[in-house]
Formats: sequence, C-alpha cells, structure tokens
Amino acid sequence: MRDPLICGAMTHVGLVRPNNEDSFAILSKDGGFPHAFILADGMGGHRRGDLASRIAVDYVRERLLQELADTKSIADLTRQLADIVEKANVKVYLGSLTSEQNRGMGTTLTLAVLLPDQILIAHVGDCRAWLYRDGELRQLTVDHTLVQELVNSGSLTTEETYLHPRRNVLTRALGVPEYLQPDILAIPTQPGDRFLISSDGLHGSVDAQAIRNTIKKEKTPDELADALVDLALEAGGEDNITVLAAFL
Repeated sequence: MRDPLICGAMTHVGLVRPNNEDSFAILSKDGGFPHAFILADGMGGHRRGDLASRIAVDYVRERLLQELADTKSIADLTRQLADIVEKANVKVYLGSLTSEQNRGMGTTLTLAVLLPDQILIAHVGDCRAWLYRDGELRQLTVDHTLVQELVNSGSLTTEETYLHPRRNVLTRALGVPEYLQPDILAIPTQPGDRFLISSDGLHGSVDAQAIRNTIKKEKTPDELADALVDLALEAGGEDNITVLAAFL
C-alpha cells in the first residue's frame, strides 16, 4: 500500500505582467491515488488569456472528477484524457466567439493523472512536466514552440532559446477551430520520485540544472514550489509563474 501522495503548488503574477493568466487545479481523494494536476497558461499577448486558461481548467477539472470516480483501465483512461483535451479546445474556441473582446484567445494545457505505478500525461503547448529520480531530472514533455522546432532541426541550441526573440511563439495551443490532438505519455514511476509541472514563467528563465538542484534540496512539495517561484522572480519574473509538485 503506497503512502498518501504529498503535493504542493505556488503561483505568482511575476514582476512585469499586470495579471496572472495561469490557471491550475489539483484533484485528489484524501491525498491518495489517483491524483490529478491541471495547468493552463493563457497565451501572452492575446486577448483574454486569463479567461481561456480558466475555461480549460474548469472543464478539465469537471471531466476528471467524473472519470476518476469510475473504475477504468489504463487504456480507457488514456483515451479519456485525449478526449478531454480535444473537448477543452472546443470549449475555449467557442468562448472566443462570445464577444469581440475574446476573439483570438487561447491557452496551453498540460494535465497529469498520478497512479500508484505510473503517470499519464496529456500535453499541448509549452508548460512542462518533469520527473526527478536518483539525482537526475528528466523533462517528460516536449514544447510545442517555434524554438523547439529549431532545436529539433539543429538550427538552435537549448541555451540559445532563452534569448531568442520568438521563444514564446507556440505551434500548438487550445482555442483553434481545427481538430487538436494532445501528446499522450505514460511514465512508469517508483517510490521516491519527485514530479512537477511548471508554466514557462519558470523554465523560460531558469535552466534545468538550477531546477534540478532545487528539487534535490527541498524537503516538501510546498517548499519546492515556493523555492522555484523565487528562482524565477530572481531571474526577472518576466512572466507568470506556476509550479505544481508531488513527492511520490
């Protein structure tokens, strides 16, 4: 019998933006499994990014509460996660049509269901899921961004992405009329793993080595989330920052 899952979260508007366009939710039953993390980052520079992220998180939260209440196979739950993200995209797009003020709004979305021996992840955009194990930090998701495509093609190094003028350009996000398919991942876990999801306000200014060092030394998920947000603020806090953390 696994011990109850220990979770923490922290969000901050940052030092530049006037409002926080990140939205998140953590779902659990008495701290045990299954457990769910949801994080959406409203598209910066677009109208009503805060509304778009709230629509996405509210819909995903409602659907997951229904899905997790029922006993499902891993295959069924995986299919449901894909369907939830696809429907969340429709919800955001329909919301963008309700007024001229909302036109063009969009959001990223990364959600994870933590089970006793694995994590199921559905991902669209540039929030990141991470897994820390035995002193090593692994980035689980791949950013849907222009600079990531340039890195993949060999035209840009990871270090160069931090200063690239188009580093925030997304290639996939919720709020479009076209069919949207998320990346779906199944990651085996073991006791002692540390898992987190961050918005790009963290990893857009703090490198993976600094994130790894912080994960290694902090004693609780709440302390870890607070410390990582502080790192991003010390680096300039140019964007909203959200960190969701769990110790397995």
